[in-house]
Amino acid sequence: MTNQFDLTKFNSLLKPASKEIVCDSNCQRKKTAKELKNKYINAESNLTLAEPEYQIAKKNYYTYVSGQNGYNEVLEQEFTKKADLFIQDFKKKYNLEKSKVLTQLDTYDGVLINFKNIVELHEKYKKENYELSKQLKEETHDVLTNERKTYYEDQQNDVLNFYYYYFLFTIYVIIVICFGVFSLIYPSLYNWKIRCFIFLLFAVLPFISTWLLGKIIQILYWLFNLLPKNVYK
Repeated sequence: MTNQFDLTKFNSLLKPASKEIVCDSNCQRKKTAKELKNKYINAESNLTLAEPEYQIAKKNYYTYVSGQNGYNEVLEQEFTKKADLFIQDFKKKYNLEKSKVLTQLDTYDGVLINFKNIVELHEKYKKENYELSKQLKEETHDVLTNERKTYYEDQQNDVLNFYYYYFLFTIYVIIVICFGVFSLIYPSLYNWKIRCFIFLLFAVLPFISTWLLGKIIQILYWLFNLLPKNVYK
């Protein structure tokens, strides 16, 4: 029993020694580096949940494999990559904003040109409206002047027509009276009935002349409508 226990203890002591014999210092270094790399990869896969652990694992791995200078180079490469990504993103955003600004400037130039054209058109219409208003006032003044002249001329013509009417009517009355008196005083070939009829006809002629003239014109139109209007009738 004692011998068996001693043998087991001897084997347990022999295993580390055998490992040391099989795996030298270089082997042990590679083994440690592999373990650290596995921790680094595992920490990297869980980066969102274990950022501090990832940084520690990365530092331990690169410091062990390449030393502090090697770790610094890795950090420099990462920072350079991040800086390049930041610069690319910045350039992209800058170009996008630049494109927007240029588009807005082009739009502003178009709006400014349209505004200038509208102002020029407004000034043109304003000037034309002023000239038209001035011309309208002059024409209105001329029209009013002509209407005033026409009114006074019509008024004078009405006065003259009034005088002419009564002057001619008076002469006509005198002529009719003279005809009646002369028919009674002087002998005639016609008897007194015919002379009385002629006297009465001349007496009422001024009052029925307008109506009589209208009837005559109506009869003439009626006769004209009886005439053929084309060669087929």
